[in-house]
Amino acid sequence: MELKKLGVLLAVTAAVAIGCGDDDDNTSNNTTNNTTNNTTNNTTNNTTNNTTNNTTNNTTNNTTNNDPGTARLQVIHNSADPAAAVVDVYVNGELLLDDFEFRTASPFVDVPAATDLEVEIAPGTSASADDAIAQFGPYNLAEDSVTVLVASGVVDPTAFDANPDGESTALNLYAIADAKEASESGALVAVFHGTTDAPAVDVILNNDPTLKPVDGAKYGQSTPYAAFPSGGSVMDVTTDDNSARIASFSAAVPDGVAVVVVASGFVDATQNEDASFGLYAFFASGGAGVPLPAAARLQVIHNAADPGAASVDVYVNDTLTLDDFAFRTATPFITVPAAELKINVAPGDSASSADSVYETTVTPEGGKAYIAVANGVITPANFAANPQGESTAFGLWLIADAREASTAADEFQFVVGHGATDAPTVDILANGNSLLPAVTYGTLSGYQAVPAGQYTIRVDVTGSQLSAGSFALDATNLVGSTAVVMASGFLAPGENQDGPAFRLAAFPAAGGAAIVIAPNN
Repeated sequence: MELKKLGVLLAVTAAVAIGCGDDDDNTSNNTTNNTTNNTTNNTTNNTTNNTTNNTTNNTTNNTTNNDPGTARLQVIHNSADPAAAVVDVYVNGELLLDDFEFRTASPFVDVPAATDLEVEIAPGTSASADDAIAQFGPYNLAEDSVTVLVASGVVDPTAFDANPDGESTALNLYAIADAKEASESGALVAVFHGTTDAPAVDVILNNDPTLKPVDGAKYGQSTPYAAFPSGGSVMDVTTDDNSARIASFSAAVPDGVAVVVVASGFVDATQNEDASFGLYAFFASGGAGVPLPAAARLQVIHNAADPGAASVDVYVNDTLTLDDFAFRTATPFITVPAAELKINVAPGDSASSADSVYETTVTPEGGKAYIAVANGVITPANFAANPQGESTAFGLWLIADAREASTAADEFQFVVGHGATDAPTVDILANGNSLLPAVTYGTLSGYQAVPAGQYTIRVDVTGSQLSAGSFALDATNLVGSTAVVMASGFLAPGENQDGPAFRLAAFPAAGGAAIVIAPNN
């Protein structure tokens, strides 16, 4: 239509130019030029503007409508199956992670949002996604969402121990939604149960059963992110009913970070010796998971018969740990960091570790258990001397390689200790048979074992006909358990500030008041 108008306009203009005089020509030319220019300019401008506006608007609208935005994604490799030790990860057929190793994580990356994402896992030697051994998806992530995918499980479940709760252990991708890349204050921790042969578990912080960041989580389940205590902490992984402890760990997560802590590997390490059970922290920056170091276990026994130490306060690294800890009682085993520990013992009415009457430093080894026995007197000059000249000064005696339970279900296993400051070297007999000969004050034996039954324990003075007493021990209900049996108190209380009289005191691993056994005669 515009071309036809333009043709007519040119024809009219030519005719006027040929048939007009000079004066009329100028007028006509001016009129014609103005008309032509105005018409042309208006037509051109309108056409250009409309075209530009339409193009701009269409381009803008199409770009806005077609851009789905992005989401953030991290992938953690937690499959302990040796067949999946190194894998390639493809997304929609494109290689995302090459030679991705067990117990490593990718950093968070941008991926298309509102788009179906198919994930293929292939051996590390793969040539393409066609070599995949497992396929997952589709995953469709919302714009600006943050997600962690944990690859966990085994390729062939029939080749491994079944999960105790009946959960599927086939290789799978588990999504942790609403993931975090950082923390505005303190540290944020999410926990994922990725150990195929472990039952539902609790995680208990700092020996406080009311602090359970994980409560009854089964394999494949994760917790929301939660604030983690600042400074060092210890944690115990236990069965859901807390009847058994699986392992203990120390942790110190830096402020400002968000991590996923994964229960990783096999409880039964024979399934893969390179993947024994542990807790591993995976940071938002990716890379190798950081193993949480194993913590130690410790029991404290109070067998110091000094009346002035009848009740004491115990500080660990200047923190009050045992308040008004009474003579002939014991703590249960508790979890402590595998690090240098400064221990102070102070009177029961102390205000701080500065009031201590005794200080020592111990460094327990991770994964081991210890028993510390408080024994002796605070001021030896105020008490009867030991007949063999042994020092009776107050101290902590350490039993390494302690046992929280008997290594044989049909035995009662126990350590024997000589803790009576005024008693000489003694022989210990069980049912008339020598159990431990020539035990001197300060001696702690190795573990002894007896089957269930009734026992008469006799404590005789070595090399003489004198006896400190005969004691009846009923081990019928003690099989499967352990204890520390101490010679406790004074043979001559009147010469030792009227302190407690000589007894055998059995301190069970479960803690609490000692089983005090008086002599039969």
